Amino acid sequence: MTSGDTRTPQDRLREELALLAAYLLSSGRGLLDEPADYGAFRCTDAARRVLHILAEDGPLAPGLAEVQGRLDDFMFAPMGGDADIAGLLDETCLRMAVALQNGHEKPA
Repeated sequence: MTSGDTRTPQDRLREELALLAAYLLSSGRGLLDEPADYGAFRCTDAARRVLHILAEDGPLAPGLAEVQGRLDDFMFAPMGGDADIAGLLDETCLRMAVALQNGHEKPA
């Protein structure tokens, strides 16, 4: 956010959600012509983006912050033939379930 940004937090949230919707729609369109594995990467990135939107509202609960960090690490790592998207999804789905089961309130 720049110092001249006069948007309200709700305006920024609405913009971020609109951009996420555009990302999801363009991802869906791209999947029609892209290799099948791209879908898993795009869904993973969408989850990462949602967690960043939540983090803009304030600190994430530790479990959610852990998932966010893991997704960031994966998505911004150099891409190679050994990217284990299935392992990442197994790991982060479990971590997300535990975080939600423990409550996802902001840390004190």
